[in-house]
Amino acid sequence: MNSFVETISPAAKDHIQARVAYFNDVTLAVLESGRQLADANLRFGRDWLTTSTDAWRTALFTPAAERQADALPTVESVAQKFQAYHQQVVQITSNFQTTINDVAKQHVPQTARTATALAEVVSQKAAAETDQQIRLQQTASKEILDTATQFAQNATRNRAMQEPASMQRADDGEPQR
Repeated sequence: MNSFVETISPAAKDHIQARVAYFNDVTLAVLESGRQLADANLRFGRDWLTTSTDAWRTALFTPAAERQADALPTVESVAQKFQAYHQQVVQITSNFQTTINDVAKQHVPQTARTATALAEVVSQKAAAETDQQIRLQQTASKEILDTATQFAQNATRNRAMQEPASMQRADDGEPQR
């Protein structure tokens, strides 16, 4: 018994390998970008937590007169950290798009070639199977036609034979005895 892999045509095998390589590289790019985004989120979350904790400490433990002066740098610090985070996300997104474009440029020509080769093999096989089916249908049609012709000839021969006199009908005008 042949395994599934042994029954795959070389063109299909090449196309599958090209597609797997393409999807493998796309997956690696997605995972790397996801890791970078998670790292950026983690850094921003830690910075925001530290800054907000410091702001709460200042609000709770600093006299009201001193809080006004300390609050302004804290707001600016949070805004700067958010802006830096935003720039990191934009950079990660830009790098991801560049990587995906590079992966496509690398893999699409090979995948297109293997897809074309596979389509040609499938077309040839379909044409051969269609021809075989047409031949089988023609053979079956000829057999049916021959049988029908033979049946019609036999029926014609049987009608051409005269019926015996005892079998003739009484409709001729003469009474039967």
